[in-house]
Amino acid sequence: MHAPLQHMRYKKNGGFTMFFAVLVATLALSVGLAIYSLTAREIELSSVTSQSLYAVYAADTGIECALYFDAKYGCQSDGTGCRSAFATSTASALTVPNANLFCESQDITATRVYPPPTNPSANAATTTFSIQFTGQPYCALVSVSKFIDQAGVPRTVILSYGYNTCASSQARVERELQASY
Repeated sequence: MHAPLQHMRYKKNGGFTMFFAVLVATLALSVGLAIYSLTAREIELSSVTSQSLYAVYAADTGIECALYFDAKYGCQSDGTGCRSAFATSTASALTVPNANLFCESQDITATRVYPPPTNPSANAATTTFSIQFTGQPYCALVSVSKFIDQAGVPRTVILSYGYNTCASSQARVERELQASY
């Protein structure tokens, strides 16, 4: 009679050990899946962040090109000064050169000139151009608006939209930078 009791005890302990092992394995699997999920989300967030940076860099390059050509275009070696490459009015749009504006090794010829919607008058003009980065999918669309404000002061507003890719897609990221003076 003593032997069957020992056999029953062994079965009882064996079931508890199995239950405990399954419980520990389930807990380890849950922790592993949680860590995997967090890692996957962090990698995705890192990818979005890097794409956002590409868009910011593209917008920054666009604004720098516009600032350069607004301040330094046509500088005379005799010291008589520089002029802007961008139209200051609808009338001056005809006299602004439309070639030899190189940025990122490409001619960023002005594509459009029109009065800005905030001040549609003869003393206002907006010039837009785009930049496609050589060998890269990044691009920028830049708008340079020149106008006379209500106080009679000449103003310039440069808006630069940078994109991580020029192709339309769900993964396209846009960043905007603005300079006003």
